[in-house]
Amino acid sequence: MGVTLVWHRSSHCESNQCVDVAVTGDVVLVRGNPGGPVLRFPPEAWRALCAALKR
Repeated sequence: MGVTLVWHRSSHCESNQCVDVAVTGDVVLVRGNPGGPVLRFPPEAWRALCAALKR
């Protein structure tokens, strides 16, 4: 049985230049567009990246 991913996009995104994020188990997945490459982050690394971007 496969896992169905639920992709989320920021409500602040007003163009197709935004990333989508999905969280599953112990990994955060990030993609630039459907069907494109997907980056995998451990949750700690994703939180650190988001915190650094907010500064």
